[in-house]
This record gives sequence, C-alpha cells and structure tokens, in this order.
Amino acid sequence: MTSGQTERRSFEAVNVGDRFEFSKPPVTTMQLAMYAGASGDFNRIHYDHHFSIEAGLGGVIAHGMLTMGMLAQAVTEWAGPGALVRDIRSRFLSPVRPGDVVVFKGNITEKNGSPVNGDCRLELDGYVVDRLVIRGAATVRLPAA
Repeated sequence: MTSGQTERRSFEAVNVGDRFEFSKPPVTTMQLAMYAGASGDFNRIHYDHHFSIEAGLGGVIAHGMLTMGMLAQAVTEWAGPGALVRDIRSRFLSPVRPGDVVVFKGNITEKNGSPVNGDCRLELDGYVVDRLVIRGAATVRLPAA
C-alpha cells in the first residue's frame, strides 16, 4: 500500500502473518522547517549543515518524532476508517535525512479477542533503501465487519 490508498479493514478480514507496505515521498527541508515550527524543536542539527557536521552527524537529520509520525501514518493508513490505534511505540535506529524515502514494511503478529473488541498487534520496520532507520509496534482495534 502506498500513501493515500486507505481502505476500511475489519477484524475478521485480517490474519496473523498478513503483510503490508507504506512509502512516503522523499523527506524535504521544507518538511523539517514546518516540523520545527509545529513542534518548537529548533535544534540546529535539523537545519544547519555545518553545525550537524561538526556534531558528528554527517549532515542535517530529520526530527526523530517526524519519522515516528510517518510510522504512525503507516499504521493509520493500513488500519483505515473506523479503527482505533490503542498504542504505538518506536525505536530510532539510524538518522533520516533530506532526500531519503522511508518505506515501512509491516505485518500482523497477533490477533486477540473477538470482532467486537479484538485487537491486532502490528510490527513495522522503516527502511531507507536497505538501512533500517526505525522499528515500531502498534496495537490497533479494527471494526467488526
């Protein structure tokens, strides 16, 4: 699945082992500026190339929470209308930079309960090419069919 292809899912229609993929367009410096403004995080590592080089980061990096927001979007796009994201967690493993395309690969690892109050557990990995940048998990309550 790519961005913008949301469909309604039901608890009965998904199974443990189901896989999905979600891709975001390349990260832009405009996104970094907009995220800094929205979050109040104006750390120079997110916009000052020379400063971020001196800090040992190899260049400007995206805000970690911007990357987590992308992961959350992958979860909500997969879940579709009527779903409730009950929990979401992530661990940052490698920086995301302007120009990077983050691709999320996810799968359903657990399915518990009944169609009326059942939850699905998702695990997702975010990659830039073959470099793992973020690993996450979410618990989602899907609507009954």
